Amino acid sequence: MTKVATAETVSAGEWDALIGPDGFYSSHEWIRSLELAHGADPVIVARAAGGIAGVAPTWGGDPADRELFSLSALAGGLAGPWGRPFLWIGGRRATANAVPCAPGERREEVLRALLAEARAEARRRGAAGVVWPYLPGPAARELAGSASGARALLQTADTMLHVPADGMDGLADTARREDRNKWRRESRAFEAHGGTVEWRSLADAAPDRIAELVAGTRARYGSGGGIERMRRVLAAQQTAGVARHAVVCLARHEGRIVAAAVFYRHHDWLYGRYWGVDEDAPPFAYYVLTHYAAVNWAAAHGLRRIHLSVSAWEAKVRRGARLFPLAMVVASADGLPDLVSDADVAAHNSRVAGSWRERFRSRPEALDASWQQWF
Repeated sequence: MTKVATAETVSAGEWDALIGPDGFYSSHEWIRSLELAHGADPVIVARAAGGIAGVAPTWGGDPADRELFSLSALAGGLAGPWGRPFLWIGGRRATANAVPCAPGERREEVLRALLAEARAEARRRGAAGVVWPYLPGPAARELAGSASGARALLQTADTMLHVPADGMDGLADTARREDRNKWRRESRAFEAHGGTVEWRSLADAAPDRIAELVAGTRARYGSGGGIERMRRVLAAQQTAGVARHAVVCLARHEGRIVAAAVFYRHHDWLYGRYWGVDEDAPPFAYYVLTHYAAVNWAAAHGLRRIHLSVSAWEAKVRRGARLFPLAMVVASADGLPDLVSDADVAAHNSRVAGSWRERFRSRPEALDASWQQWF
């Protein structure tokens, strides 16, 4: 077990061999791009005779974030030392993490070793414990089961679109009539106001204009950073190589770029990451670019799933998305005492799962079958 100062020192090929289609935001190039944009953080590396067996990128959390990266908010009322510093594992500000670890007989041992070294790093920093957030439900349960005192706490729901081979036509065939009619009305309204759609690589899609649109949209919703931060992020992606996986869906009006959705290809998934729009863009540009055009483009390029992330769940479900459970794994820095009891964890997970079932009571088909593990 080793700790390195930067992902740059780790073999990209060996790292990426540890992740599957759901691991884009845990890939070597993505983590490296975050380092270039925001500064490097230590990476815990488990090595075996055949090479790298597991990795755990770390970062210090975002104390200013009171929602997505606030432990007290993520714990949803469950009592614990959430106001103290924690060592965060996964991509910096990633709302979709994976556990990069080799399969096989020693997998549980490697997972346990990664958590043990993360706990040791937390002790060195004076942190109360470690948190590995925004993990797919099955991955969180497996990770928590590998080490004494580790707990998997249900957080929220991820949203994904299945991509039929015939694109939106196929998706419409399985949709409710009211949804299908809404999709068509929104697409017609976008076109009636002069909106057109085109796809470009990131390098060919006017990166400065994309940075301007994304930064402006974030500012309208209270996020800081500005255009220079977004330019730095996109430049870091070019340097790290992750930009070669990026495709951009642009909306134009009278020849001018008025909206942009940035996606990344990984295996047979398409990940939606950045969105920016002018206030005078044609109506429904968001849904046209991030859903309707994206499904058709993904189908034409042999992709089978679009990852849409953690927001606007009802709107995304009404446009064909399904919900998958996301959970975090927490563990104290010294292993004892446990941060939360088994009974409290079970009650919390059942309550959170039940709230999602109730929230989508009128659309039970929106919940993936993997939710059943949490009731």
